[in-house]
Amino acid sequence: MKKIKNEIFLLSSIIIFAQFFFLTCDKNNNDIPESSLAIRDTLIYKNGSDIPFTGREKARVENKIIEYDIVDGIKHGDFRLYYESGNIEIKGQIDKNKNIGKWQYFYESGQIESEGNFVDDFPEGEWKWYYRLGALREQGNFKGGKRIGFWKQFDVSGNVIEEKEFFESDSLNNETDYLEKLKNYLN
Repeated sequence: MKKIKNEIFLLSSIIIFAQFFFLTCDKNNNDIPESSLAIRDTLIYKNGSDIPFTGREKARVENKIIEYDIVDGIKHGDFRLYYESGNIEIKGQIDKNKNIGKWQYFYESGQIESEGNFVDDFPEGEWKWYYRLGALREQGNFKGGKRIGFWKQFDVSGNVIEEKEFFESDSLNNETDYLEKLKNYLN
């Protein structure tokens, strides 16, 4: 009987903790205001100000939470985009309004969706995309924002299902749909 009471107490404690945790997370996300920034002449200003903004923006934009640094009206530093749930969707670096360095994209579950590098706002070098359960889905290289060399697609078991070679002279080997989607988020 004592063992059953201890198990009920433990289960009740876990439930109460979980409810508190989720309510706290939800409350924190709901406390994040809509963005008060606006872009004018390629610079970012706080609404109602004529001085380019400097600081860290963390705000709601189109049911997402965006967080990034701004220096003299220009995006510069860490960039994060969160799902409405609070889970991270995108993270990377921005230098003078251009994507640089390693960028990662995540499924809402937290599993990595894709990753690769940007140089001067263009995808560069190896990029990888993953299935929701973590297996590699596609892999290839970019040069100056264009697909180059051999690109491979894999099934969930890791078998190559398609392989295609891209050449620098190809005119239709530009960024994937996903990278286009990213540009829309950042503009």
